[in-house]
Amino acid sequence: MDKRRIYGYTELDVVVPENGILGLHADNLVIDSVTVDGEPTEFEVFPHYLALENGDRWCSVSSATSAADAAGSVYLSHLDRELLSNLLIMCKKPAEHDIERQEMHLENGVNSSAENNQNVKKVRIDYWVEKAETGIHFDGDVLHTDSQIRRARCWFPCMDDNLQCCCYDLEFTVASHLVAVSTGSLLYQIWTKDVPARKTFVYRLSTPVNARWISLAVGPFEILPDSNITHLSHICLPADLTKLRHTVGFFHSAFSYYEDYLSASFPFGSYTQVFIPPEIAISSASIGASLSIFSSQFLFDGKVINKTIDTRIKLAYALARQWFGVYITPEAPNDDWLLDGLAGFLTDMFIKRFLGNNEARYRRYKANIAVCRADDSGATALSAVAASKNLYGTQCIGLFGKIRSWKSVAILQMLEKQMGPESFRKVWAS
Repeated sequence: MDKRRIYGYTELDVVVPENGILGLHADNLVIDSVTVDGEPTEFEVFPHYLALENGDRWCSVSSATSAADAAGSVYLSHLDRELLSNLLIMCKKPAEHDIERQEMHLENGVNSSAENNQNVKKVRIDYWVEKAETGIHFDGDVLHTDSQIRRARCWFPCMDDNLQCCCYDLEFTVASHLVAVSTGSLLYQIWTKDVPARKTFVYRLSTPVNARWISLAVGPFEILPDSNITHLSHICLPADLTKLRHTVGFFHSAFSYYEDYLSASFPFGSYTQVFIPPEIAISSASIGASLSIFSSQFLFDGKVINKTIDTRIKLAYALARQWFGVYITPEAPNDDWLLDGLAGFLTDMFIKRFLGNNEARYRRYKANIAVCRADDSGATALSAVAASKNLYGTQCIGLFGKIRSWKSVAILQMLEKQMGPESFRKVWAS
Protein backbone atom coordinates (compact mmCIF):
# COMPACT_ATOMS: atom_id res chain seq x y z
CA MET A 1 0.00 0.00 0.00
CA ASP A 2 2.78 2.46 0.86
CA LYS A 3 4.38 1.89 -2.57
CA ARG A 4 0.98 2.19 -4.30
CA ARG A 5 1.71 -0.95 -6.28
CA ILE A 6 -0.46 -3.99 -6.99
CA TYR A 7 0.71 -7.39 -8.17
CA GLY A 8 -1.92 -9.67 -9.61
CA TYR A 9 -2.95 -12.18 -12.19
CA THR A 10 -6.08 -12.82 -14.21
CA GLU A 11 -7.20 -16.28 -15.28
CA LEU A 12 -9.88 -16.72 -17.92
CA ASP A 13 -11.51 -19.74 -19.49
CA VAL A 14 -12.05 -18.63 -23.07
CA VAL A 15 -13.14 -20.10 -26.37
CA VAL A 16 -10.33 -19.45 -28.81
CA PRO A 17 -11.46 -17.26 -31.74
CA GLU A 18 -11.12 -18.66 -35.24
CA ASN A 19 -8.06 -16.53 -35.96
CA GLY A 20 -6.36 -17.81 -32.79
CA ILE A 21 -5.92 -14.31 -31.31
CA LEU A 22 -7.63 -13.33 -28.07
CA GLY A 23 -8.21 -9.61 -27.57
CA LEU A 24 -8.47 -8.11 -24.07
CA HIS A 25 -8.37 -4.64 -22.56
CA ALA A 26 -5.45 -3.62 -20.33
CA ASP A 27 -4.58 0.04 -19.80
CA ASN A 28 -1.67 1.33 -17.71
CA LEU A 29 -0.75 -2.24 -16.72
CA VAL A 30 2.67 -3.86 -16.94
CA ILE A 31 2.18 -7.35 -18.38
CA ASP A 32 4.91 -9.69 -17.12
CA SER A 33 3.84 -12.93 -18.76
CA VAL A 34 0.96 -14.74 -20.42
CA THR A 35 0.34 -18.48 -20.49
CA VAL A 36 -2.24 -20.59 -22.31
CA ASP A 37 -3.01 -23.91 -20.61
CA GLY A 38 0.18 -23.45 -18.61
CA GLU A 39 2.45 -22.86 -21.60
CA PRO A 40 4.05 -19.44 -22.26
CA THR A 41 2.69 -17.71 -25.32
CA GLU A 42 3.34 -14.58 -27.34
CA PHE A 43 1.41 -11.39 -26.69
CA GLU A 44 1.42 -7.76 -27.74
CA VAL A 45 0.27 -4.65 -25.89
CA PHE A 46 -0.74 -1.48 -27.70
CA PRO A 47 -1.28 1.41 -25.25
CA HIS A 48 -4.42 3.41 -26.02
CA TYR A 49 -2.71 6.66 -25.09
CA LEU A 50 -0.10 6.51 -27.86
CA ALA A 51 -0.05 9.66 -29.97
CA LEU A 52 -2.26 9.44 -33.03
CA GLU A 53 -1.44 10.85 -36.44
CA ASN A 54 -3.42 14.07 -36.17
CA GLY A 55 -1.27 16.37 -38.29
CA ASP A 56 -3.83 16.67 -41.08
CA ARG A 57 -6.47 17.83 -38.64
CA TRP A 58 -4.32 20.59 -37.17
CA CYS A 59 -3.06 21.83 -40.54
CA SER A 60 -6.55 23.10 -41.35
CA VAL A 61 -6.81 25.21 -38.19
CA SER A 62 -7.31 28.86 -39.07
CA SER A 63 -9.69 30.12 -36.39
CA ALA A 64 -11.04 29.34 -32.94
CA THR A 65 -13.94 27.46 -34.51
CA SER A 66 -11.75 25.25 -36.68
CA ALA A 67 -9.44 24.63 -33.69
CA ALA A 68 -12.41 23.45 -31.65
CA ASP A 69 -13.48 21.16 -34.51
CA ALA A 70 -9.98 19.71 -34.76
CA ALA A 71 -9.76 19.16 -31.00
CA GLY A 72 -13.15 17.45 -31.03
CA SER A 73 -12.06 15.21 -33.89
CA VAL A 74 -8.90 14.21 -32.02
CA TYR A 75 -10.91 13.49 -28.87
CA LEU A 76 -13.36 11.28 -30.77
CA SER A 77 -10.44 9.41 -32.30
CA HIS A 78 -9.13 8.65 -28.82
CA LEU A 79 -12.58 7.45 -27.71
CA ASP A 80 -12.85 5.17 -30.74
CA ARG A 81 -9.38 3.82 -29.96
CA GLU A 82 -10.44 3.00 -26.39
CA LEU A 83 -13.11 0.65 -27.71
CA LEU A 84 -10.49 -1.59 -29.34
CA SER A 85 -8.75 -4.47 -27.59
CA ASN A 86 -5.14 -3.55 -26.89
CA LEU A 87 -3.79 -6.77 -25.34
CA LEU A 88 -3.53 -9.41 -28.08
CA ILE A 89 -2.74 -12.96 -26.98
CA MET A 90 -1.69 -15.63 -29.45
CA CYS A 91 -3.66 -18.78 -28.63
CA LYS A 92 -3.00 -22.07 -30.31
CA LYS A 93 -5.78 -23.08 -32.65
CA PRO A 94 -7.16 -26.64 -32.27
CA ALA A 95 -5.38 -29.24 -34.33
CA GLU A 96 -6.90 -29.99 -37.75
CA HIS A 97 -7.63 -33.61 -36.90
CA ASP A 98 -9.49 -32.49 -33.76
CA ILE A 99 -11.72 -30.26 -35.85
CA GLU A 100 -12.43 -33.07 -38.32
CA ARG A 101 -13.28 -35.43 -35.45
CA GLN A 102 -15.61 -32.83 -33.96
CA GLU A 103 -17.42 -32.42 -37.29
CA MET A 104 -17.74 -36.20 -37.62
CA HIS A 105 -19.36 -36.46 -34.19
CA LEU A 106 -21.82 -33.70 -35.09
CA GLU A 107 -22.75 -35.46 -38.35
CA ASN A 108 -23.40 -38.65 -36.40
CA GLY A 109 -25.56 -36.81 -33.88
CA VAL A 110 -23.07 -37.15 -31.05
CA ASN A 111 -22.71 -34.04 -28.87
CA SER A 112 -20.03 -34.83 -26.32
CA SER A 113 -19.36 -32.16 -23.71
CA ALA A 114 -15.70 -33.14 -23.77
CA GLU A 115 -15.58 -32.49 -27.51
CA ASN A 116 -17.37 -29.17 -27.10
CA ASN A 117 -14.80 -28.05 -24.55
CA GLN A 118 -11.77 -28.90 -26.70
CA ASN A 119 -11.33 -25.32 -27.83
CA VAL A 120 -11.69 -23.80 -24.34
CA LYS A 121 -8.33 -22.58 -23.09
CA LYS A 122 -7.20 -21.34 -19.68
CA VAL A 123 -5.39 -18.05 -20.17
CA ARG A 124 -3.35 -16.54 -17.34
CA ILE A 125 -1.97 -12.99 -17.38
CA ASP A 126 0.54 -11.95 -14.71
CA TYR A 127 0.74 -8.19 -14.32
CA TRP A 128 1.37 -5.30 -11.97
CA VAL A 129 0.24 -1.71 -11.75
CA GLU A 130 1.97 1.15 -9.96
CA LYS A 131 0.63 4.57 -8.93
CA ALA A 132 -2.47 4.24 -11.06
CA GLU A 133 -4.36 7.46 -11.69
CA THR A 134 -7.58 6.01 -13.09
CA GLY A 135 -9.74 3.05 -12.17
CA ILE A 136 -8.06 2.38 -8.83
CA HIS A 137 -7.03 4.96 -6.24
CA PHE A 138 -4.71 5.04 -3.20
CA ASP A 139 -4.68 7.28 -0.15
CA GLY A 140 -2.65 6.17 2.85
CA ASP A 141 -4.04 2.85 4.06
CA VAL A 142 -7.16 3.09 1.90
CA LEU A 143 -7.55 1.77 -1.63
CA HIS A 144 -10.73 1.83 -3.69
CA THR A 145 -11.92 1.44 -7.27
CA ASP A 146 -14.57 3.33 -9.20
CA SER A 147 -17.17 2.13 -11.70
CA GLN A 148 -16.60 4.77 -14.34
CA ILE A 149 -17.03 3.54 -17.87
CA ARG A 150 -14.03 1.70 -19.37
CA ARG A 151 -11.95 1.91 -16.19
CA ALA A 152 -11.98 -1.72 -14.98
CA ARG A 153 -9.20 -2.36 -17.52
CA CYS A 154 -6.98 0.03 -15.57
CA TRP A 155 -6.54 -2.38 -12.67
CA PHE A 156 -6.97 -5.85 -14.17
CA PRO A 157 -6.89 -7.30 -17.72
CA CYS A 158 -10.42 -8.12 -18.84
CA MET A 159 -13.02 -7.96 -21.58
CA ASP A 160 -14.17 -4.45 -20.66
CA ASP A 161 -17.34 -4.56 -22.72
CA ASN A 162 -20.93 -4.11 -21.57
CA LEU A 163 -22.00 -7.15 -23.61
CA GLN A 164 -19.39 -9.50 -22.09
CA CYS A 165 -20.67 -10.92 -18.79
CA CYS A 166 -19.12 -13.70 -16.72
CA CYS A 167 -18.77 -15.03 -13.17
CA TYR A 168 -15.77 -14.21 -11.00
CA ASP A 169 -13.60 -15.81 -8.34
CA LEU A 170 -11.63 -13.08 -6.59
CA GLU A 171 -8.71 -13.28 -4.15
CA PHE A 172 -7.03 -10.32 -2.45
CA THR A 173 -4.00 -10.55 -0.17
CA VAL A 174 -3.46 -7.54 2.10
CA ALA A 175 -1.60 -6.58 5.26
CA SER A 176 -2.85 -8.14 8.49
CA HIS A 177 -4.49 -4.93 9.77
CA LEU A 178 -6.44 -4.30 6.56
CA VAL A 179 -9.77 -5.58 5.28
CA ALA A 180 -10.44 -6.25 1.58
CA VAL A 181 -14.07 -5.80 0.54
CA SER A 182 -15.07 -6.83 -2.96
CA THR A 183 -17.81 -7.96 -5.28
CA GLY A 184 -19.61 -11.20 -4.47
CA SER A 185 -19.95 -13.26 -1.31
CA LEU A 186 -17.02 -13.71 1.06
CA LEU A 187 -16.23 -17.43 1.12
CA TYR A 188 -13.42 -17.33 3.67
CA GLN A 189 -10.27 -15.53 4.75
CA ILE A 190 -6.96 -17.19 5.56
CA TRP A 191 -3.54 -16.19 6.85
CA THR A 192 -0.60 -16.51 4.51
CA LYS A 193 2.73 -18.08 5.44
CA ASP A 194 4.60 -14.85 4.72
CA VAL A 195 6.65 -13.03 7.34
CA PRO A 196 4.98 -10.89 8.49
CA ALA A 197 1.78 -12.82 7.89
CA ARG A 198 -0.88 -11.32 5.64
CA LYS A 199 -4.55 -12.09 5.06
CA THR A 200 -6.17 -13.38 1.88
CA PHE A 201 -9.86 -12.66 1.32
CA VAL A 202 -11.64 -14.98 -1.12
CA TYR A 203 -14.86 -13.86 -2.84
CA ARG A 204 -17.11 -15.51 -5.39
CA LEU A 205 -19.64 -13.88 -7.69
CA SER A 206 -21.86 -16.56 -9.23
CA THR A 207 -24.08 -14.13 -11.16
CA PRO A 208 -22.61 -13.05 -14.52
CA VAL A 209 -21.83 -9.33 -14.77
CA ASN A 210 -19.56 -7.25 -16.98
CA ALA A 211 -16.14 -6.16 -15.76
CA ARG A 212 -17.23 -2.60 -15.02
CA TRP A 213 -19.16 -3.76 -11.96
CA ILE A 214 -16.21 -5.43 -10.25
CA SER A 215 -15.32 -3.27 -7.25
CA LEU A 216 -12.75 -3.32 -4.47
CA ALA A 217 -12.12 -1.36 -1.28
CA VAL A 218 -9.21 -1.99 1.08
CA GLY A 219 -8.57 -0.27 4.39
CA PRO A 220 -8.52 -0.60 8.19
CA PHE A 221 -12.30 -0.88 8.16
CA GLU A 222 -14.84 -1.63 10.86
CA ILE A 223 -17.64 -3.98 9.81
CA LEU A 224 -21.21 -3.52 11.01
CA PRO A 225 -23.38 -6.55 10.15
CA ASP A 226 -27.03 -5.69 9.69
CA SER A 227 -29.03 -6.79 12.72
CA ASN A 228 -32.13 -7.66 10.67
CA ILE A 229 -30.85 -9.21 7.42
CA THR A 230 -27.80 -11.46 7.65
CA HIS A 231 -26.50 -10.87 4.12
CA LEU A 232 -26.32 -7.09 4.55
CA SER A 233 -23.11 -5.45 5.77
CA HIS A 234 -22.13 -1.84 6.35
CA ILE A 235 -18.46 -0.84 6.50
CA CYS A 236 -16.55 2.33 7.35
CA LEU A 237 -13.37 3.59 9.01
CA PRO A 238 -13.32 3.34 12.84
CA ALA A 239 -13.89 7.08 13.39
CA ASP A 240 -17.24 6.93 11.56
CA LEU A 241 -18.69 3.82 13.21
CA THR A 242 -21.17 5.67 15.45
CA LYS A 243 -22.50 7.70 12.52
CA LEU A 244 -22.70 4.57 10.38
CA ARG A 245 -24.81 2.75 12.95
CA HIS A 246 -27.27 5.65 13.05
CA THR A 247 -27.36 6.20 9.27
CA VAL A 248 -28.09 2.66 8.08
CA GLY A 249 -30.69 1.75 10.68
CA PHE A 250 -33.46 2.08 8.07
CA PHE A 251 -31.76 0.13 5.31
CA HIS A 252 -33.19 -3.32 5.97
CA SER A 253 -36.67 -1.87 5.45
CA ALA A 254 -35.77 -0.59 1.98
CA PHE A 255 -34.14 -3.91 1.10
CA SER A 256 -37.19 -5.93 2.15
CA TYR A 257 -39.56 -3.51 0.43
CA TYR A 258 -37.76 -3.83 -2.90
CA GLU A 259 -37.81 -7.62 -2.76
CA ASP A 260 -41.51 -7.56 -1.91
CA TYR A 261 -42.45 -5.03 -4.60
CA LEU A 262 -40.49 -6.86 -7.31
CA SER A 263 -41.55 -10.31 -6.07
CA ALA A 264 -37.91 -11.28 -6.57
CA SER A 265 -34.98 -11.98 -4.29
CA PHE A 266 -31.84 -9.88 -4.37
CA PRO A 267 -29.89 -11.00 -7.46
CA PHE A 268 -26.56 -11.39 -5.64
CA GLY A 269 -25.67 -13.45 -2.60
CA SER A 270 -25.00 -10.46 -0.35
CA TYR A 271 -24.90 -6.66 -0.37
CA THR A 272 -22.28 -4.42 1.20
CA GLN A 273 -22.02 -0.66 1.61
CA VAL A 274 -18.59 0.90 2.17
CA PHE A 275 -18.10 4.51 3.27
CA ILE A 276 -14.75 6.20 2.64
CA PRO A 277 -13.52 9.74 3.43
CA PRO A 278 -14.87 12.34 0.96
CA GLU A 279 -11.42 13.74 0.21
CA ILE A 280 -10.36 10.46 -1.43
CA ALA A 281 -13.68 9.54 -3.07
CA ILE A 282 -13.79 10.09 -6.83
CA SER A 283 -17.57 10.49 -6.74
CA SER A 284 -20.21 10.55 -4.04
CA ALA A 285 -21.29 7.02 -5.01
CA SER A 286 -19.67 4.22 -7.00
CA ILE A 287 -21.90 1.23 -7.71
CA GLY A 288 -20.59 -2.29 -8.24
CA ALA A 289 -22.15 -5.74 -8.23
CA SER A 290 -23.29 -6.43 -4.65
CA LEU A 291 -21.03 -3.59 -3.44
CA SER A 292 -21.52 0.18 -3.35
CA ILE A 293 -18.82 2.63 -2.26
CA PHE A 294 -20.03 5.95 -0.85
CA SER A 295 -18.46 9.11 0.46
CA SER A 296 -18.69 9.26 4.25
CA GLN A 297 -20.22 12.73 3.91
CA PHE A 298 -23.55 10.89 3.74
CA LEU A 299 -23.12 9.63 7.30
CA PHE A 300 -24.78 11.57 10.10
CA ASP A 301 -25.46 11.26 13.82
CA GLY A 302 -28.66 11.62 15.80
CA LYS A 303 -28.34 15.40 16.10
CA VAL A 304 -28.55 15.94 12.33
CA ILE A 305 -31.92 16.08 10.59
CA ASN A 306 -31.43 17.83 7.26
CA LYS A 307 -29.15 15.11 5.79
CA THR A 308 -31.47 12.23 6.64
CA ILE A 309 -33.73 12.35 3.60
CA ASP A 310 -31.03 12.88 0.97
CA THR A 311 -28.84 10.13 2.40
CA ARG A 312 -31.64 7.58 2.52
CA ILE A 313 -32.64 8.35 -1.06
CA LYS A 314 -29.04 8.03 -2.24
CA LEU A 315 -28.58 4.64 -0.57
CA ALA A 316 -31.98 3.45 -1.79
CA TYR A 317 -31.17 4.41 -5.38
CA ALA A 318 -27.84 2.57 -5.29
CA LEU A 319 -29.69 -0.52 -4.08
CA ALA A 320 -32.27 -0.21 -6.87
CA ARG A 321 -29.45 -0.06 -9.42
CA GLN A 322 -28.34 -3.53 -8.29
CA TRP A 323 -31.43 -4.91 -10.02
CA PHE A 324 -31.65 -2.43 -12.87
CA GLY A 325 -28.27 -1.62 -14.36
CA VAL A 326 -25.96 -4.19 -12.78
CA TYR A 327 -27.96 -7.44 -12.80
CA ILE A 328 -30.22 -6.56 -15.74
CA THR A 329 -28.25 -4.87 -18.50
CA PRO A 330 -29.47 -3.16 -21.69
CA GLU A 331 -29.47 -5.15 -24.90
CA ALA A 332 -28.42 -2.04 -26.82
CA PRO A 333 -27.01 1.35 -25.71
CA ASN A 334 -30.24 3.16 -26.57
CA ASP A 335 -32.13 0.91 -24.11
CA ASP A 336 -30.08 2.13 -21.15
CA TRP A 337 -32.59 4.87 -20.34
CA LEU A 338 -35.21 2.26 -19.43
CA LEU A 339 -33.06 0.65 -16.73
CA ASP A 340 -32.17 4.07 -15.37
CA GLY A 341 -35.87 4.88 -15.26
CA LEU A 342 -36.80 1.61 -13.56
CA ALA A 343 -34.20 2.20 -10.84
CA GLY A 344 -35.47 5.75 -10.37
CA PHE A 345 -39.08 4.61 -10.30
CA LEU A 346 -38.31 2.00 -7.65
CA THR A 347 -36.53 4.68 -5.61
CA ASP A 348 -39.59 6.91 -5.97
CA MET A 349 -41.73 4.10 -4.57
CA PHE A 350 -39.37 3.90 -1.59
CA ILE A 351 -39.71 7.66 -1.01
CA LYS A 352 -43.48 7.43 -1.15
CA ARG A 353 -43.59 4.49 1.26
CA PHE A 354 -41.03 5.55 3.88
CA LEU A 355 -40.56 9.31 3.52
CA GLY A 356 -44.13 10.29 2.81
CA ASN A 357 -46.35 11.06 -0.15
CA ASN A 358 -45.69 14.80 0.16
CA GLU A 359 -41.93 14.32 -0.20
CA ALA A 360 -42.44 12.07 -3.24
CA ARG A 361 -44.81 14.53 -4.92
CA TYR A 362 -42.53 17.49 -4.23
CA ARG A 363 -39.50 15.77 -5.74
CA ARG A 364 -41.55 14.53 -8.69
CA TYR A 365 -42.80 18.07 -9.34
CA LYS A 366 -39.28 19.55 -9.31
CA ALA A 367 -38.00 16.81 -11.62
CA ASN A 368 -40.85 17.28 -14.11
CA ILE A 369 -40.27 21.05 -14.22
CA ALA A 370 -36.59 20.45 -15.03
CA VAL A 371 -37.50 17.93 -17.75
CA CYS A 372 -39.95 20.36 -19.38
CA ARG A 373 -37.36 23.12 -19.45
CA ALA A 374 -34.79 20.78 -20.98
CA ASP A 375 -37.25 19.60 -23.64
CA ASP A 376 -38.03 23.21 -24.55
CA SER A 377 -34.33 23.82 -25.13
CA GLY A 378 -34.00 20.87 -27.51
CA ALA A 379 -32.99 17.82 -25.44
CA THR A 380 -32.56 14.63 -27.49
CA ALA A 381 -35.04 11.76 -27.32
CA LEU A 382 -34.16 9.06 -24.80
CA SER A 383 -33.99 6.17 -27.26
CA ALA A 384 -32.36 8.05 -30.14
CA VAL A 385 -29.13 6.56 -31.44
CA ALA A 386 -27.53 10.01 -31.22
CA ALA A 387 -28.37 10.07 -27.49
CA SER A 388 -26.42 6.88 -26.80
CA LYS A 389 -23.90 5.55 -29.31
CA ASN A 390 -22.53 8.88 -30.53
CA LEU A 391 -22.09 10.19 -26.98
CA TYR A 392 -19.86 7.25 -25.88
CA GLY A 393 -21.65 6.83 -22.53
CA THR A 394 -21.41 10.49 -21.47
CA GLN A 395 -25.19 10.87 -21.77
CA CYS A 396 -25.47 9.39 -18.27
CA ILE A 397 -23.28 11.92 -16.45
CA GLY A 398 -23.58 15.54 -15.43
CA LEU A 399 -26.70 17.71 -15.50
CA PHE A 400 -28.02 16.20 -18.71
CA GLY A 401 -27.61 12.76 -17.16
CA LYS A 402 -29.89 13.81 -14.31
CA ILE A 403 -32.42 15.27 -16.76
CA ARG A 404 -32.33 12.02 -18.71
CA SER A 405 -32.93 10.00 -15.55
CA TRP A 406 -35.82 12.21 -14.40
CA LYS A 407 -37.42 12.00 -17.84
CA SER A 408 -37.13 8.20 -17.81
CA VAL A 409 -38.90 8.06 -14.45
CA ALA A 410 -41.60 10.47 -15.67
CA ILE A 411 -42.38 8.19 -18.63
CA LEU A 412 -42.75 5.15 -16.37
CA GLN A 413 -44.97 7.11 -13.99
CA MET A 414 -47.20 8.00 -16.93
CA LEU A 415 -47.42 4.31 -17.83
CA GLU A 416 -48.29 3.41 -14.24
CA LYS A 417 -51.05 6.01 -14.21
CA GLN A 418 -52.42 4.67 -17.50
CA MET A 419 -52.29 0.99 -16.49
CA GLY A 420 -53.01 1.29 -12.79
CA PRO A 421 -50.58 0.52 -9.94
CA GLU A 422 -51.36 -3.19 -9.61
CA SER A 423 -51.30 -3.93 -13.34
CA PHE A 424 -48.04 -2.04 -13.69
CA ARG A 425 -46.55 -3.94 -10.77
CA LYS A 426 -47.49 -7.27 -12.37
CA VAL A 427 -45.45 -6.28 -15.42
CA TRP A 428 -42.39 -5.95 -13.16
CA ALA A 429 -43.04 -9.35 -11.60
CA SER A 430 -43.27 -11.01 -14.99
